[in-house]
Amino acid sequence: MTLEQMLARQQAIVNAAKVQQRDLSEAEKSEFDNLQRSIDAIRASANNTLTGNSGTPEPVNVEDLQRQAMEAERQRTIDIDSLCRSFEYDAQEYIKEGKSLDEVRALILEKQIAEKKPSSVGIIQDEGDKFRAAAKDGLSLRVGLQVEKPAPGATELRNLSLRELAKETLRLEGVANASRLSDDELLRQYMTPTSLFTGIMDQTARTVFEKAYTEASTTYQLWTKRGTLKDFRPTKTYQVGTAGELLLVPENGELKHDAPNAEAGPQRQLLTFGRQFTMSRQAFINDDVDFISTIPALYAQSARLGINRLVYQLLAKNPAIWDGKQLFSSDHGNISSVGSAPSVEALSDMRIKMRNQKAAGGEVKLNIPAKFMLVPTALETKAGQLIGASVDPAQTNPNIPNPFFNSFTIISDAELDEATENGVKEWYLTADQLRSPIQVDYLNGVDMPTIVMKQPPAGQLGYMWDIYIDYGVTIVDYKTAIKNNGQ
Repeated sequence: MTLEQMLARQQAIVNAAKVQQRDLSEAEKSEFDNLQRSIDAIRASANNTLTGNSGTPEPVNVEDLQRQAMEAERQRTIDIDSLCRSFEYDAQEYIKEGKSLDEVRALILEKQIAEKKPSSVGIIQDEGDKFRAAAKDGLSLRVGLQVEKPAPGATELRNLSLRELAKETLRLEGVANASRLSDDELLRQYMTPTSLFTGIMDQTARTVFEKAYTEASTTYQLWTKRGTLKDFRPTKTYQVGTAGELLLVPENGELKHDAPNAEAGPQRQLLTFGRQFTMSRQAFINDDVDFISTIPALYAQSARLGINRLVYQLLAKNPAIWDGKQLFSSDHGNISSVGSAPSVEALSDMRIKMRNQKAAGGEVKLNIPAKFMLVPTALETKAGQLIGASVDPAQTNPNIPNPFFNSFTIISDAELDEATENGVKEWYLTADQLRSPIQVDYLNGVDMPTIVMKQPPAGQLGYMWDIYIDYGVTIVDYKTAIKNNGQ
């Protein structure tokens, strides 16, 4: 359509409305506005090309101007349609109304805010985010950690020394002379807890720490009860007892009132255990990546082994509990009458004792089944031979079956061997985890130690980490454990 045809069409639209004595319809307004935009584009292009450097008017190619106007309109339609499709909106309404791309973008933003609807546009990572991910995975690979899907660039960055990696992070953070800084300048001026390199170091150390803590060779978690406390104040608990028997109620008779029996139980409380370690200036300069792969792991294992040791020490030392009596005592009825290494006779006696324990404040027998056999490493083989045999290994007659064949889960821990003078001979039966005699509580249920990098004291160069965990180990029941003092 030529410029003259566009103007003529506009006039025809106006004349038709005048003849019918009405306003323009929405469709007519849209067509009129579209024509006007094309006309304006042609005139603007003409103004820009009418005068050359000499100031002399140059001939105007109207067909080129018309083609440019049509191309602009086509591009507007494509852009608006693409934008609306990203947000799942209908573009035709905006196209017909002659909206510009900027106007449509503003309208979509208003709709998004009103509807509180997240857009389908993903978060774009900047250069810093990509480098941080690649550097973290690269350092993890270098210290020997297994990374399932390393970030792009991690393989290249794993070859950098700690100093090279530090300078690369500073360059990314805008330090122009990073490559010329000495090692001491790096540590003293730039390696703060908020720097990119420090964050990468800290995250790698934390990954090493958490992996080592999870994989530590401990056994307490297999049979103890796990609990939670919300603060450090002592928490009183009660031993649930029994309720009175239900009595026969005669016709028109009354129900007799009863109060359930219960007795005071243990007091649970959390304590804080922690340590601090430092990566020295020398370790940084020497590019000692083995420090990151070993030292955090050692402290992680130490943290969990500490809980393990405390649990078994508490069990084996046989302390006085909340009722003033020792955990294992004749008053509690939880010491085997058959003192021996694991055997059918000893297990039979211990099982009977546990099943015949009575509820607090009553005569009702609890019938507690034993599940775990806790033994020192000195008795692990003997226990395995007994529980794994279908016949009684102590009998000469091979036809006598073993009633405890595969009946218990054997847990052997070296902490029991030296817990007492007689530790290599003493062993135990306990109930399932829900009725375990020992409970390990954590602050708000967090059983992973906290590891935090912090600024070293003034005058000290290097990196420093704090490690701490809040937990408490408590004997919560004496009825669910039976001890055998051995031979």
